[in-house]
Amino acid sequence: MAFYLSRFLPLGAKLTLNTAPETDARELPATMSALILESPGNLQLETVPVPMPGPGELLVRVRAATTCGTDLKAYLRGHPMIPMPGPLGHEYSGVVFAAGPSAPFQVGDAVMGVHSAPCQTCFWCQRGQENLCDSIMETKVLGSYAEYLLIPSRIAKLNVFPKPPEISFEIASLLEPFSCVAQAISMLELRSDTTALVIGPGAIGLMFVAGLRAMGLTDVTLAGRNEARLAVGKTLGANICQVSNIPSGDPHRFDLVIECTGQVEVWEKSVDYSRRGGKVVLFGGCASGTRASFDTKRLHYDQIELLSPFHFGTKAVRLAREWLLNPSLDLSPLISGTRSLSEGAKVLDDLQAGKGIKYVFKP
Repeated sequence: MAFYLSRFLPLGAKLTLNTAPETDARELPATMSALILESPGNLQLETVPVPMPGPGELLVRVRAATTCGTDLKAYLRGHPMIPMPGPLGHEYSGVVFAAGPSAPFQVGDAVMGVHSAPCQTCFWCQRGQENLCDSIMETKVLGSYAEYLLIPSRIAKLNVFPKPPEISFEIASLLEPFSCVAQAISMLELRSDTTALVIGPGAIGLMFVAGLRAMGLTDVTLAGRNEARLAVGKTLGANICQVSNIPSGDPHRFDLVIECTGQVEVWEKSVDYSRRGGKVVLFGGCASGTRASFDTKRLHYDQIELLSPFHFGTKAVRLAREWLLNPSLDLSPLISGTRSLSEGAKVLDDLQAGKGIKYVFKP
């Protein structure tokens, strides 16, 4: 995985850089603090070597790293795409501290980006499905819960962008999860009068509300159980209701249903809320090996279309960035507070307990 052990500085060595004022012109130390997931439930703050950027690569001084539901899943029970022991975190923004030869940014540039990029040459990329790229997961970078993050050349070239001063580092770090939302929304044919139901008021569900509103939808309902999170959805422009009170029985009610819980029973129930000829987006990832059952009569005779989007391609990243740069869209209510790396385990425990939506580490 992309932690680039072969290009660490030797312990005790120092790398002198022509740094920007953001770094106070100090020497880059040989080691840094980073949160390492040793095993499920065992997250440790450790001292690790600082990686050195090679050709086309960037070393970013992390200014904001937001928490993610995928990281929480890895912490609780492990995750097939997050190796252990290994670095954790993949949402970030920061300032370029060092740049390899031919890198697309210079030292001192404020940047925002995502943790992966497609190869653009494989079977899937050539068919317009960059999100399914053969190597997009194998070449992703992890470790934003650290002082520095090494961005491989492929990602630096395709999916790292300037961070304008108009948005904060905290908001800029939301580009990755918002790109996942943009990938799903870009697969839909939306009309201004499309009626949408989003099930699950977690960070992703709330971002779906924001994304749908950014696309011009005025009738978006957010359903869930957590009253505090539903209240945030209301500030983003959604109608809100408890899951038990989702309007049903109206054959014309919801053109679009988006499931954001990752629970099999909610996957199955989502179909019941769609109108005839409607679409259901099964976004929340369920545990590996689980099965969902649907009423085949309903799917067939009511022509219900099921979509299950995964990850994102370059177009989705650019759409998400466009949304973030829109001054009328404000995702700051999703940020529940700022934490230090030393509070890593407590932050994930709080999220598991339903406290907060997204926290920001400022290493």
